[in-house]
Amino acid sequence: MISNLCCFDRQIPLVCDLDGTLIKSDSFHENFCQALFHSPQRLFRSVPGWFNRAALKQTLANIRPIEARALPYREEVLDLIRGAHADGREIHLVTAADQSIADNVISHLGGFDGAKGSDGSLNLKSRNKLKWLQESFPNGFIYAGDSAADLPIWEAAAGAVLVGNAVRYASQLRNAGVEVRTIIAEKDDSVKDWLSELRIHQWSKNVLIFVPLFLAHTVGDFHVVMKTAIAFLAVGLVASSTYVINDLADLEADRAHATKRFRALAAGRISIINGFLASIFLLSTGLGMAWLLHPRFALAVSSYLALTLAYSFCFKRYALLDVTVIGSLFTLRIVMGQVLNDFEFSPWLFSFSSMLFFSLSLAKRHVEVMHAHSEGKDVIKGRGYLPDDWPLTLGYGLASASASIVIMLIFVVLDPRVTEAYHNSVWLFVAPAGMFIWLQRIWILSHRMDMPDDPVVFALKDKTSYLIGACIALAFALAL
Repeated sequence: MISNLCCFDRQIPLVCDLDGTLIKSDSFHENFCQALFHSPQRLFRSVPGWFNRAALKQTLANIRPIEARALPYREEVLDLIRGAHADGREIHLVTAADQSIADNVISHLGGFDGAKGSDGSLNLKSRNKLKWLQESFPNGFIYAGDSAADLPIWEAAAGAVLVGNAVRYASQLRNAGVEVRTIIAEKDDSVKDWLSELRIHQWSKNVLIFVPLFLAHTVGDFHVVMKTAIAFLAVGLVASSTYVINDLADLEADRAHATKRFRALAAGRISIINGFLASIFLLSTGLGMAWLLHPRFALAVSSYLALTLAYSFCFKRYALLDVTVIGSLFTLRIVMGQVLNDFEFSPWLFSFSSMLFFSLSLAKRHVEVMHAHSEGKDVIKGRGYLPDDWPLTLGYGLASASASIVIMLIFVVLDPRVTEAYHNSVWLFVAPAGMFIWLQRIWILSHRMDMPDDPVVFALKDKTSYLIGACIALAFALAL
């Protein structure tokens, strides 16, 4: 519910808080997160000054200034401010954030008559803020805030604007005689937001950890299957932690993106501190489970983590190296299934999967390059590719796809273990034939820019892929 401020004398100014009120996020957490991921050396050199909150805020603001345009503003509060400005009411931004941040925000938004923030020695919060307000506005003020720290300010104000979860204090303030005229309730869907933020749907890629069980004919072993299922969960937790870390590191970039700006962290529906704590919990839980299952499996998961983070912070900006890393991450999932269950290492499986997933990773990148080429763009922001690189991505992609089929054919024809393990091994030729048809489909859709998803995720939704997979599975059953 939003109501205007016309019931108050227009000579009484509107004072608006920043963190959690004007923006859905917290500027201190934003600053710390940006410094941690983009200027860690400067951040940790400032450790001795961390015990003074105001000084720390000033240090962080100097290390990594926040882009005011990239902050997740509350539209309801902006509407309230516009209405107050149209009525001729003075509007001031008074915040515990550093003064430089407050100045940048009012410069970006406009419409404010002034801004006051912490100055490196005084942390302008709660009673410190109240004292400053009473000295600056002796005739009273209307205060918009969002937290329990604002209670003494509301109690001394001429009117209270309660934002977000602060609606819980409405009855308490009314009982204290405070005019509560404007309530801006929080709107969120936390379960949906968290499921989306953790990319639970991406866990489907981790089914590759079960592939060695089928090839080793151990899917009937309950102990092996259950152990692998627990490993699947552990890998999923670690993967989700990396998605959260990546989103924390890319907050500003995501907010400038056409679709990524709607992600829960970028939009402020999940707080930065909650995202940070969740990533630590998921990571420690996943790695702990991995270590309890098998030390070599834990090593494989740790390698996956290191490679994923290296990709997020560095490798994704280099053409071809990015898809090489992505393909390696897919192959590493299969390696996890092998080392977890102490299966014999298969150079055939390793080489086949490396070529296959390199091709599939290139298919996704090829779509992006083709889109950029068709739209006449000069560069592809954040990537090492140029729009005219599409023949390169197409050539490498088709070559590696063909190489994976050749490796499978050579294995079926030449490896003596095939005739030992399968009574009717001729049926195994259906597998390379099916894979050849499927890869043709993937690449023609990619080249026509009709591939909507990552090819692996696409395959899990595609009926034709399921049909081809069923034919290959039937052929393996007949071969046994």
